[in-house]
Amino acid sequence: MCPKTQPTAAPNTSEGIKLVLWPDGTWCWHDDFREEDWTFMSDDYEVIDMGDMPRVERLAREDAQLCANVLEELR
Repeated sequence: MCPKTQPTAAPNTSEGIKLVLWPDGTWCWHDDFREEDWTFMSDDYEVIDMGDMPRVERLAREDAQLCANVLEELR
């Protein structure tokens, strides 16, 4: 008899890709973010891991154009 196996999910290729997002919709890649370069912006930014699917889905609902811009950059 074969033991019951669980299907494994495909790896999320976006995991580890992060962006920094400000409330006004301004964003940049986390790898490009250095606080001293962004002193003209507020410090209430959020770091979003693109592998966090519930957060990415919420972001897509909140700001579809921003998501389209991010996806275009990823291509």
